[in-house]
Parts: sequence; structure tokens; C-alpha cells
Amino acid sequence: MKLKNIILTVGITFILTILLVFTIEFFLFGLNKNPHVVLSVDSPDGVYKAYAEESPSIDPPNQSLFIAKVGTNDFKLVDGLSEDIDMIQEIFLSPNSKKVVFLTGWYLIITNVEKFNTYKISLNPDWWKWHKEPGGTFSSSSKNITIEKALFIHPDTLEFKTNIMSNPEKICMADI
Repeated sequence: MKLKNIILTVGITFILTILLVFTIEFFLFGLNKNPHVVLSVDSPDGVYKAYAEESPSIDPPNQSLFIAKVGTNDFKLVDGLSEDIDMIQEIFLSPNSKKVVFLTGWYLIITNVEKFNTYKISLNPDWWKWHKEPGGTFSSSSKNITIEKALFIHPDTLEFKTNIMSNPEKICMADI
């Protein structure tokens, strides 16, 4: 009878310890919080709002990009950024409010708000490297890519230049 009580006590203690550790980590890392908006921009015509939302994470950032119709509950998810790697830098809209550009640390993500077509442009041309040791980590180049210029020169044409480009690049977005 004593052995059964000891086994039962050890089992219950083990389960309670696991629950306690999980609860502490849950609150310590903020996983009990709701997502919150970190950056938002209204369209020039006031019909749309483009925004980035940060979700709770053990290893932030953990951001997603959205477009919503102002004054309604209607929204669309544009993209979920790579957790722990990418985050929003800037959001801007075309003068006619038809295109949204999300500038992240790694990409220009262009979305047509009516058709919802999305075009993604990589800002860093380097390949990622996989390191088997120690611990199976990965890395990218140590280049810090920044946008020096990004503007609409026409409602359907975006011109941008990064710090590693010698000349600006133009993107015609009429088909997006």
C-alpha cells in the first residue's frame, strides 16, 4: 500500500511541476497576450488600411501583414513574415490607393488591394547557409540591405534603390 502512495505522489508531483513550468513560461514570454499592430497606414482615399501585426512569440519578431477595409470587419492576410528573421520597416500606398507596398528587412511586398495579387521582390540576393554544427543553425550574408529610395513615379510604377544597387530599378505594377 505504501508503494502505491509513493508512486501516486511522484506522478502527481511530476504533472504539477510540468504544468507550473508551462504556466510560468507562458506568462514570462507573453504568450498570453493578443497580437498588436506595430505599424499601420491609411490609403490616400481613406478606403483601406495596410498594417503589420506582431503576434506573441518566444523568439520575436513574429509579424504578419494585412490589408483591411476601413470601417468594416473585412480584412485579408497578405503575408506572414519569417519568424525571428524578418520585420516590417515601412508601408506605403500608391497615390490612387490601388497598390500597397510593404517594405520589410528582406523584401518589397507589393499587393493590389482590389485583385489581391501579390508580388514579392527579394532585396538581398545572397543565399542562406546551413551550418550542421553546432546545433543546426543557419545564417545569411552579413550585408545590411537598406532602401535608399522607394517612390511611386506613376500610380502603377514603383522606383526603388537599395544601398547595394548602383542604379534604381523600376517595377511596372499594371499587371499586379
